[in-house]
Amino acid sequence: MRRQWQRGGRPFCGIFFIAVLAAVLAGGSAWAGASVNIPAGSWIYGEFERLEVKGLIESGLLSTKPFSRDEGLRLVNEAKDKADRAGDRGRAATPVILRLAGEFRRDPDGQSFFKPVERAYAGYLYSDRRPYFPSVNNNGNEFESGHNGFAGFSSAAKFRDTLTVHFTPEYRLDEESSRVRLQDAYVKAGIGPFEFQAGRDAMRWGPGYHGSLLMSNNAEPLDMIKASTAHPVILPWVFGKLGPMRPTLFLARLEEDRDFPRANLLGMRLDFKPTPAFGFALNRVILFGGEGRQALSASDWASVFFATDSAEHSSSPIDGDQILSIEASYIHLNRAGRLPWSGLKLYTEIGAEDSSGETKSPTARAYLFGAYVDEPFRIKDFDLRVEYATTARENRVPSAQWYRHHIYTSGYTYKGRVIGHHMGPDATDLFIRGQYHSSGGMVIGVEADLERSLVHESGKTKRKWLSADASLPFGDGFRFLARAGVEQVSGPADSYTNPVAGINLERSF
Repeated sequence: MRRQWQRGGRPFCGIFFIAVLAAVLAGGSAWAGASVNIPAGSWIYGEFERLEVKGLIESGLLSTKPFSRDEGLRLVNEAKDKADRAGDRGRAATPVILRLAGEFRRDPDGQSFFKPVERAYAGYLYSDRRPYFPSVNNNGNEFESGHNGFAGFSSAAKFRDTLTVHFTPEYRLDEESSRVRLQDAYVKAGIGPFEFQAGRDAMRWGPGYHGSLLMSNNAEPLDMIKASTAHPVILPWVFGKLGPMRPTLFLARLEEDRDFPRANLLGMRLDFKPTPAFGFALNRVILFGGEGRQALSASDWASVFFATDSAEHSSSPIDGDQILSIEASYIHLNRAGRLPWSGLKLYTEIGAEDSSGETKSPTARAYLFGAYVDEPFRIKDFDLRVEYATTARENRVPSAQWYRHHIYTSGYTYKGRVIGHHMGPDATDLFIRGQYHSSGGMVIGVEADLERSLVHESGKTKRKWLSADASLPFGDGFRFLARAGVEQVSGPADSYTNPVAGINLERSF
């Protein structure tokens, strides 16, 4: 019989979340407006992480994505202030800061604006077969074999600094079909220190670059309502020692074409940074309800939120899928110059899904570990990342697997794609990427990925990926990206090698 994981653990998550929200209000945090989000997959986040590992951003909570352009501008100004006093690290980061400052300088002055075209983009990709890796972490968009094209634009409006509207229609075509869909479409309102959002948008939770255990942009953006703070806040009293923090709460409704149509997905996150070098976060997501399950009363909703015994026994008519994770990151700056790097970021995310038995321990676990090295072996303007994730750990309950559930047989998915890490259940993934950054903004990258799926089951499949890419900003807000790669797939059904090549062009207005 499924019971609480480490008695009181999950109810504590709900109680603590409520307490934090109350503390934010009691702390008298400054009022903040609502501004457009930086898309979860934007190149901007990578530049912010470079500045963080150089010690120029200390208050940013970069692992909660998306955050707003107002927050992005605040981080750029923080980096500017610190760069003047950071010596060689500040001088090395100056071109990055200038590029980001130019990007945010495009935001209209004043409280109200309307931009019919805020951003426009187009791209093309060719693949001999239906590719796997180019479709990973791509907002649910999947490329087909042969020729693929896509184009889209974003529009935004802001009213009296308290209400923002944003939407991005996109057109995609391949050799078999063409379609149009809204990549995002949302309204945001600022009330006190909080911002409230309703509509469609992608989220990424966690320090991982190539994937996250609970929330990623691998699946289509969710239709949801979401509440958060517009900027990191400091809690009152002794809790101020936890440093800048940001709470996030959302409720989404999943698609109709699944085992229980229109099931609910409730998520909460608390992100903290006690010191400039150390940050951690608590995450929890609950899959519950849906057509065909018992209709939920107000008390049922409370039972789900606090994970009471009446909601979490396998015999309960409102039993759902509970997934938790704890993440942490640590940054070391080589100020003395004795180590073979300029900056080093170590990070991890550890997840647990459901629980059962007298030990109250999780039925499934997952792990993610990563290292991001700035200027390894003193190679100027170069960085290196290594990231490993696994959902293939031998579980205490043999039938239990990460992202799978005995009631919700469609799994932790949205429209057929995993909401968390793209590798899915019973899988491992090793990712390596190196990048060179020129002073003019060109980024040349080489990456490799090795993914094994169905490690303990029939149908074991191995996928390998090796690619190179180059990104170049130019002109007035233009950015050009070219990439080429090859993937090798070996499995019981088929084994093949598939070359892939593509280009993207984007302009910010």
